[in-house]
Amino acid sequence: MQDRHTPANSNPSGNPRRSGSSQNVRRRKRPTNTQNVVRMLLGVLLVVCLLFSFQLCKQLVGKITGDDNSPTVQTDPSKTNPIITTPKKTKPGETTPVPTTTEPPVPQVVSTASVGVTGDILMHGPVINAGKKGGSYEYSQMFQYVKPYYEKYDIMVANLECTLGGPEAGDYKGYPTFNCPDQIIDALKGAGVDLMLTANNHSYDTGFAGFKRTLEVIQGKGLPTLGTQLEEDAKEYIVQDINGIKVGLICYTYETGGDNPDRNYLNGIMLNAQASNMVTCYNYNKLDAFYSHLQTQLTAMEAEGAEATVVFIHWGDEYALNPNANQKKIAQRLCDMGIDVIVGGHPHVVEPFDTLTSATGEKTYCIYSVGNALSNQNRNTISDANNKYTEDGMIFGVTFQKWSDGKVEVAEVEITPTWVDKFNASTSNGVDYRIYPLDAALESWSSFGASNHSRLAESYGRTLGLVGEGLNAARQDLGLDSVPTSVTNK
Repeated sequence: MQDRHTPANSNPSGNPRRSGSSQNVRRRKRPTNTQNVVRMLLGVLLVVCLLFSFQLCKQLVGKITGDDNSPTVQTDPSKTNPIITTPKKTKPGETTPVPTTTEPPVPQVVSTASVGVTGDILMHGPVINAGKKGGSYEYSQMFQYVKPYYEKYDIMVANLECTLGGPEAGDYKGYPTFNCPDQIIDALKGAGVDLMLTANNHSYDTGFAGFKRTLEVIQGKGLPTLGTQLEEDAKEYIVQDINGIKVGLICYTYETGGDNPDRNYLNGIMLNAQASNMVTCYNYNKLDAFYSHLQTQLTAMEAEGAEATVVFIHWGDEYALNPNANQKKIAQRLCDMGIDVIVGGHPHVVEPFDTLTSATGEKTYCIYSVGNALSNQNRNTISDANNKYTEDGMIFGVTFQKWSDGKVEVAEVEITPTWVDKFNASTSNGVDYRIYPLDAALESWSSFGASNHSRLAESYGRTLGLVGEGLNAARQDLGLDSVPTSVTNK
């Protein structure tokens, strides 16, 4: 019979026994070395992220509370990237605005005004008679060659050194008391003269009646006058609007002394009380009164808008080739007063050109004498050593320019020398006269007569010998070309 005890290795339930046998136990797998390294790196990375997040939070709190101790980073502007802006896109139909500039516009010349001046119209007896034709007079032929030069200026000026006393003043005659036929005004106007200067030492040669008649005739023929007036209270100056530039013009003559200190004298003739107030004149012995009077006139011109000024003045010594002390003193004073241009007459010869400078640096251009335009004075009629110079004259021209900013200044000064030819002709007294313009740019002066070539060249040389240096200095200062001081092969 079997033993009732269960054997030690029996398993009544049918389950395997929990023992150390490998085939009966399910074991957990151990991590490998690679997995351990990855886990370690992830842990380190987590710690770093936590620290960085903590630091950012700390700085943010500091900025909010004002307790920011973080270092300030300095930036070098030269090394920063440029800021690029994208232009605003326009919608259909919309115009892109044009950017404006703050720079002022460059001034431009907007207008010019030219003034031409010729010398003394000195109507001696032979000149008067050369124009006689039957019962009338004609002088236009004497100006035929200078007419194109007169006409090129916006305003052309001539000095009438005689009176138009008419037949009622007696015969037509020349020196010493001039009475000329009215037709000389027709010839001058027809040649292009626009303004007559009537203040000179011969203005009263035919008395008060001739003085007034001269003005009435000239103005009646449509030409303005300057220097003498028909009324005592008449304006003594002109402000001429030339192409939008207002030029103030005034004319003076010297007066001679006499026995009556309360009266003015011209050519040694005492003016009546009324006429004394109708001549724009000055006295060499009372220059302060002259300057005071001129200043009053300048102030009035400025009130009328004058932007430039020209003074025509009768002064100096007859036949003197250089200005005297009074001329120089007066010229400098007029420069200091702000006059732009001075044009002198009376010496009957050409005198030098000069550029004067005021204490404030302003320039005045002065031609001391423009010489004779028309006369019978020549080498055969004048005994003075400078008699040849009485044949010479010029057309002096000045051009003003106006800028867009309103400034007005002298832009050019120029001369055209002239020479008076007296020649045999079939006139009442057997002679006639022509004024020849000696333009150095001409290739030939053949139309003036081959026999005159040497005299024309001599006249040109005499005139430029006197004015060339001063004229060319002024032209160079104005940025202009020089003119030749002599001519050949004419």
